[in-house]
Amino acid sequence: MSGGQFKFAFPQPVLPLESLFLDSQGDSALRVLRRWREWPKLYIGLTGSTRSGVTTVLKSWARDVEGRYLAPDDWQTLDPKELSELLDRPLAIDDADQMRSPSALLTMINLAEDHNAAILLGGHEKPSVWHKTPPDLVSRLSAMTNIQLPNLTDDDSFRTRLRAACLRRFIRLPGETMSFVEPRLERSYQAIEAFANGLDEAMSETGRPATIPLAREVLSEFAIDDESGDD
Repeated sequence: MSGGQFKFAFPQPVLPLESLFLDSQGDSALRVLRRWREWPKLYIGLTGSTRSGVTTVLKSWARDVEGRYLAPDDWQTLDPKELSELLDRPLAIDDADQMRSPSALLTMINLAEDHNAAILLGGHEKPSVWHKTPPDLVSRLSAMTNIQLPNLTDDDSFRTRLRAACLRRFIRLPGETMSFVEPRLERSYQAIEAFANGLDEAMSETGRPATIPLAREVLSEFAIDDESGDD
C-alpha cells in the first residue's frame, strides 16, 4: 500500500459472523465456529495479527451463540466458584495470550470441561507460544485446534473485503474509487463496514454514484482517532 493511512473513529457494531469470512478457507472456519457443539475439545483458538479482526470475530461469535465476550480483566482474578458462574453459556475470551495469570486460563479450561461449556480463545501469536507455564496449559494450547485469520494489511484481502461489504449493500465500487479509498481507510473490519455503511447512506440521500468525490465526503465525516481499530 502506498501513501499515508488515516485513522478514524468508527462506530463499533457487532457484525454478522458470516460477513467476516469470504473465501473457501473462510467458509471452512465459519463451519467450525457454527458447529461449536461438535468440537472434539470444548476449547479452540482464534488467532490473527493486530487488526486482523480477532476481537470482531470473538464478539460476533459470542452474540451468535448467545454467549459471553470477556477480556482478561473481566475474569482472570475471579475464584473458581465465580468462574463457574460464567460457564452457563459459551465464552469468547479475548487476549488469552496476554493474561497476567496463565494459571487462571488453565482453571477456566478445566472448569469449562466440567460444565460442558465451549470456549473460543483469541490471541495474536500461535497458541503454542502464548504461555510458558503451567506445563499442562502449554500442552493443551499446543494441541488445540486453531483458526487463523487472514491479515487485512494484505492488499488483495483488503480489496476483497471492501468490495464484499459494498456488494452486500448493492454497491459496485469503481476501480478508481477503490484506488482512492485504499490508502485512506484504516485496515480493520470495523472501518470497512463503517465506510460501506456511510457510502450507502450518502448514495441514498444524494442520488449520486460511488465516485471519488462522494467517497471523499464519506471519509471526511469520520473523526480522527489514533486508537481506533480492531485487534
